[in-house]
Amino acid sequence: MKSPIEVINAIKANQIDSVYLLSGAEKYFQDEVIGTLASQLFPDKGSRDLNEITLYGTENSQADILTQFSSYPMLAEKKLIVVRDFEKMKIEDPETFEKYLIKPPKFSVLILCVTEEPKNKFFNKIKSTATVVNCKPIYENQLPQWIKQYCQAAGFSITNEAAHFLVANIGTNILTIKNEIEKVISFKADQTAISVDDLQATSGLYREANVFALQKALMQRNLAKSLAIAHQLLEAGIDSTMINAILFSFFRKALIVSALKRQGKAPKQIAQKMKLADFQMRDINQALQKFSFLQLKKVVQWCSQFDRMQKGIEPSPISSLELLCYQICRT
Repeated sequence: MKSPIEVINAIKANQIDSVYLLSGAEKYFQDEVIGTLASQLFPDKGSRDLNEITLYGTENSQADILTQFSSYPMLAEKKLIVVRDFEKMKIEDPETFEKYLIKPPKFSVLILCVTEEPKNKFFNKIKSTATVVNCKPIYENQLPQWIKQYCQAAGFSITNEAAHFLVANIGTNILTIKNEIEKVISFKADQTAISVDDLQATSGLYREANVFALQKALMQRNLAKSLAIAHQLLEAGIDSTMINAILFSFFRKALIVSALKRQGKAPKQIAQKMKLADFQMRDINQALQKFSFLQLKKVVQWCSQFDRMQKGIEPSPISSLELLCYQICRT
């Protein structure tokens, strides 16, 4: 199984295979591979419109795929057939389909997109003949490394803190992360590493950056400062659910680090186990100087209660962000 970056680089080098299996639920990766193939195969929009065919496993049949796969392109060297949700298609004649996979037409490229691979003999045959691309979602703790690789491919580097800052503010939506990086690159005047300051200046995340100021004030149990920042965030229209999500994530990690330290784990072991960057461990260690294990446990419970109350799941005695700050600082 190959990564999307590997396959995209091969396509750009004109190393194009006849059959691709895009496996996984991350639509961004699937669309990137499909878009790169289309750009490489078709020199203009007209030839692409004539020769890029999209079919759906919920609407089309095996016959539709094989008919398109075996028909000649129009005013182009190749034809591109994309089948979305292929795992949902009923395959009436697997043997005939397999013959096309073993000896595909030289003038066509077939892309089969699946969210999850069915475990059967037919799909095993597809995997043995096609170029399989890993389009599975990236876990949150893997995203900073992906961001670094994406920036490197674009000719830039990015600091650890900036990569984690993007994930903390945006979450796991890769398309949004990519768009924010491209904004920074388009405005950046030099080749120095992309920093948090660059992101704040160009990406529209400057208001959300104050959430980290709130986090630092709470880490220090500075009630006056945390209340002032919380008020500014709410006045600026920042969603309190999003603010609480960042606080919950931080204090939960601090609680886990505290628990591991109680078990006698060394700081380096903890950082490796939790995949924490140096600056994250630094902030967590500062929090551990102000909060005990039991206090952190209580803080995490309050953040969880506040989240459920905000989402209307259950009532909570902590009904506002300011009160949450008070509870955290006075625990």
